[in-house]
Amino acid sequence: MPPTTTGIQFTNTLDELSGAANRVLFGGSGVAIGDYNKDGLPDVFFGNLNGTNALFKNLGGWHFTNVTEEAGLATPCQYTRGAVFADINGDSWLDLVISATGRGVLCFSNNGKGKFEDITATAGTASTYGSQTMTLADVDGNGTLDLYVVNNRHDDIRDRGWVKVSLVGGKPVVAGTEPDRFVFLDGRIEERGQPDQLLLNNGNGRFQQVSWTNGVFLNESGQRLTEPPKDWGLTATFRDVNNDCAPDLYVCNDYWTPDRFWINDGQGHFRAIERFALRKITASSMSVDMADIDRDGYIDILVVDMLSRYPSYRKRQLYAQMPKATPVGVIDDRPQVMRNTLFLNRHDGSFAEIAYYAGVEASDWSWTPTFVDVDLDGYEDILIGAGYFRDVQDYDAEALIRSRQHPWTGFPNEAARQKAFTQELMEHYRLYPTLFMPIGSWRNLGNCTFKETTREWGLDQPGVHQGLALADFDLDGDLDLAVNNFNGPATLYRNDTAAPRVAVRLKGKPPNVHGIGAKVSLLDGAIPRQTTEITCGGHYQSGFDTEVVFATGDKVSGMTLEVRWRNGTISVVKDVRRNRLYEIDETVSEPAPTTPAPKLVPFFEDVSDLIAHRHHETEFDDYERQPLLPFKLSQLGPGIAWYDLDGDGHDDLVIGAGRGGAPVAYRNDGHGKFSPCDSDQRFALHNDMAGMVGWTDPTGTRLILAGLTGYEVKTNHAAIAFRLGEGRFTPAAPMAPDITSGGAMALCDIDGNGRPALFVAGGVSPGNYPIGAKSMIYQYDGGQWKADTKNSVLLDNLGIVNGAVWSDITGDGLPELILACEWGPIRVFRNRAGSLFDATAEFGLAPYTGWWRGVTTGDLNNDGRMDIIAANWGFNSPYRASGQKPLVLVYGQLVQPGVMDIIETEYDGDVLTPRRQFMPMLNSLPFLYETFTTHKAYSEATLDKVLADRAVLSRRVTANTLASTVFLNTGTGFKAVEMPREAQFAPAFSVNVADFDGDGNEDVFLSQNFFDLQPETTRIDAGLGLWLKGDGTGAMTPVPASMSGVRVHGQQRGAAVGDYDEDGRVDLAVTQNGAATKLYRNVGAAPGLRVKLRGPPRNAHAIGAIVRLQFKDRQGPAREIHAGSGYWSQDSLTQVLASPTQPDAIWVRWPGGKTTTTPIPPGVKSFTLDATGQLTPDAPAAIAKQ
Repeated sequence: MPPTTTGIQFTNTLDELSGAANRVLFGGSGVAIGDYNKDGLPDVFFGNLNGTNALFKNLGGWHFTNVTEEAGLATPCQYTRGAVFADINGDSWLDLVISATGRGVLCFSNNGKGKFEDITATAGTASTYGSQTMTLADVDGNGTLDLYVVNNRHDDIRDRGWVKVSLVGGKPVVAGTEPDRFVFLDGRIEERGQPDQLLLNNGNGRFQQVSWTNGVFLNESGQRLTEPPKDWGLTATFRDVNNDCAPDLYVCNDYWTPDRFWINDGQGHFRAIERFALRKITASSMSVDMADIDRDGYIDILVVDMLSRYPSYRKRQLYAQMPKATPVGVIDDRPQVMRNTLFLNRHDGSFAEIAYYAGVEASDWSWTPTFVDVDLDGYEDILIGAGYFRDVQDYDAEALIRSRQHPWTGFPNEAARQKAFTQELMEHYRLYPTLFMPIGSWRNLGNCTFKETTREWGLDQPGVHQGLALADFDLDGDLDLAVNNFNGPATLYRNDTAAPRVAVRLKGKPPNVHGIGAKVSLLDGAIPRQTTEITCGGHYQSGFDTEVVFATGDKVSGMTLEVRWRNGTISVVKDVRRNRLYEIDETVSEPAPTTPAPKLVPFFEDVSDLIAHRHHETEFDDYERQPLLPFKLSQLGPGIAWYDLDGDGHDDLVIGAGRGGAPVAYRNDGHGKFSPCDSDQRFALHNDMAGMVGWTDPTGTRLILAGLTGYEVKTNHAAIAFRLGEGRFTPAAPMAPDITSGGAMALCDIDGNGRPALFVAGGVSPGNYPIGAKSMIYQYDGGQWKADTKNSVLLDNLGIVNGAVWSDITGDGLPELILACEWGPIRVFRNRAGSLFDATAEFGLAPYTGWWRGVTTGDLNNDGRMDIIAANWGFNSPYRASGQKPLVLVYGQLVQPGVMDIIETEYDGDVLTPRRQFMPMLNSLPFLYETFTTHKAYSEATLDKVLADRAVLSRRVTANTLASTVFLNTGTGFKAVEMPREAQFAPAFSVNVADFDGDGNEDVFLSQNFFDLQPETTRIDAGLGLWLKGDGTGAMTPVPASMSGVRVHGQQRGAAVGDYDEDGRVDLAVTQNGAATKLYRNVGAAPGLRVKLRGPPRNAHAIGAIVRLQFKDRQGPAREIHAGSGYWSQDSLTQVLASPTQPDAIWVRWPGGKTTTTPIPPGVKSFTLDATGQLTPDAPAAIAKQ
């Protein structure tokens, strides 16, 4: 809205010299909105840095008048930062609280007659701190609004021309400043911020500061703090994140100081959130807002940083701090990442970070994120104020300034030196380009993803938009926008949304007369439930009006409004009609129903202590050979297998190891306990172990066949066999001399005549990513594994193969070879009488090229055909891929022969450009110096310009599919179906099929997460290990960790399922790279039938057979016996088949195609079936609990 219409003539000013003297002030000032005179119209207050603050009274019709002087607010208030309208004395009139650099918080009491009185002295809120944002809530439940003040600093030591640092007691000290202002951190001296303040309200507008160390604030362990956190605070907000009616507290801190997340116990005591509840935090954390983005009834959290939306800017801007790599095996750290973070509430006190998935990871130099349903479709959209006076992250300007550095000596006194320093600093700031940005907007699509709508919604005017607040200025029932711009005129934006709506105001009981902390919900409007919490302050230096708005959609009436007040009582208004304003009075509230929450017993019990295993991983520098790798390739293991090593009838557990370690076997005693087997001293691995299969050779010897990666140390064989003898693991023989780098392994009866065939995948060719090593098939003949040269010819140019499984997807009794390829499709090699043919295109799989990790098959829609389930990278990373814009990796020997160079790419609009920043590219590709002399020139270059005449030396690989996917077998081909969104929150590795709950439908488990990415990206850690519950139609529903009981926080790799305690329930083992292996005992499933197959000597376990229960009116899903599947792993060869009702018979298609149907005697729960169809009941399990 133009100022000529609104009458708002205001500019928040800061002159250059003042900013150069104190960079803290560049953070600008905020805006506060509230109806201070109770005329029903929201008024607006703007803070000013160098000038006078301003209060504008709303006259209606988008006309405002400046009443600053008559309201008593024209007093000098230099360096105003934040402002909030809040009734701090409970008299129902909105008072005004203002934060100011070096003055703390100033309080102005509203006398009800349009005038404010400065009561700071009696309120007790003044300080010398650099106060920023204020947030108010009733933290202790006594009805008064308490105040949390976020403090930054009142000055920054970097603005001094010269300081002398002394060591006192081993700590850095600067004379004339507080003694604990500086700390040593990672070999650097860092300046600390000033402590925040929690001020309790005594009820009449007087505040008492709470000590940080008296037990009000506790650390993660529940212990009292020993000192106040001294952070570079910017924003804090009170919100009830766990639905207990008490306001919890999230605090955003800048620079190296971490964000703080405090959970309120309901009585005003705060405990730091549990370590694993947040896996990462934003580094330069500017501000935060919260909303229920997916309308599941739980609050989600958005924190903003400074990452640019524009690829060219990202490539020419310095990082505020360089990310640190996660050390091997560390899973409980909380790294700071230089981008926005979006935390999706898991309903159990923990959050999945999904900013990349949602498409909101970058919004430029951001200030105030705001959730608001702009288009009134029922889902809250995002607005983010952005911009800065200069792009002080610009590489080129920074280099120029550094070149001009000089000693600061020779001045007559300190004052003269400081004056000259400030003058030069101001001149240096002028060398940086401006960073004027629009207010970004993103429409909520209702599925945890957002689409940018900045231009479409009319918010694309560039500027520095710092303070931002919402209110319905024109009383039309939608929320409008007020913005306090830095060194630019304040702006008002009118919301012209035409969709029908309902507006709500609350009338709370004194002293909380505006209902701060209440949650308001509209039921049965545009969507089933919309909920918004009433807040006071808590936005970057700003405070919003307390009216809330909901979308009604097509509903005219019959809706319900529900208010849950801060004290837990509830008010309900029924038959709500659209396009009306409702005022709800707390005096008519009633106690909430006291329905006890049902006790949730998870399906799986963590029994990892039974094995107490930790994977051995030795650190390796992947980037020494290939500095531009997108991720490390040395930490991809281990695999895991359930296999009866000693032939006693009980599944033992075998776990791979990294270089320098040894594989471990845990013998199952049949009573639910394990004992580790010693490893032969000769068994220290020179390379990481890869895939493994358990197999019994024709002589009855039980072996583990395992791949060796060859990635870290050159090897002359890519696989090894080992066995259990005399209680210890002993290497039997090296294998696969034809392969330089091993990966996945899978074994089958290739022709149905008992002829074992072993597929050994080629992993990455060491030092030559993305080129894969050769893959091979070996056949067992005369006591030896011999190369199957005929079939292996097809495998010469597969590239990197990460997963493999043999599976009869055609139903002819012969297994096809199915491979998960990186930079390629899910490949299928059709089996015709033991000869393989590439049928990838025939089956419709060729178009789906991806970063496929693991693969298996299972009958997900109960039609008897094997569907393909494939693990992929997912959508929660910087990498994007589609058919129109695939991921492209350029590789070649661009600099010198024998050295494989890599160029990652991304699209800038429709143009393909290099992804990485200039300096790492230069370090690997020094020829770029010949073309580009500045970071800016490089950042705007296309890939073709970067390659120039070296393009002829390069090749490309592409991927267009990143979703973990189910390929449903139609009988003539496969239909691709993306797995649910939770499966896309992290890269998946192992994929396992089993009926985990015993309901008669096959489920899927995914192991997840990847930490070891190149420094310009952040680790992907939103996975806990995911159970996807099948419904028998091919559709799957994610089972939350609170119900599944599976919580694996590290880099999950191999996973294997098996009924180790023989109770008819499927148990689960999951490895973590460099960390503890997790073992989960299934205690919640309906017990099923345990089935073992006995085949001929050359295929003793009937690998490749398919079994299926027959019931009176239906058949159960088909289950295939695999030796090697998923990711580098093997499930138990003993099948657990769900039997919700008593089955009549079991049908088996044996390798080669022969079928048998055998009646199942009533009461038999576990049996062995041979190839003639003879059924032999097993002895009852010693600890069976059926």
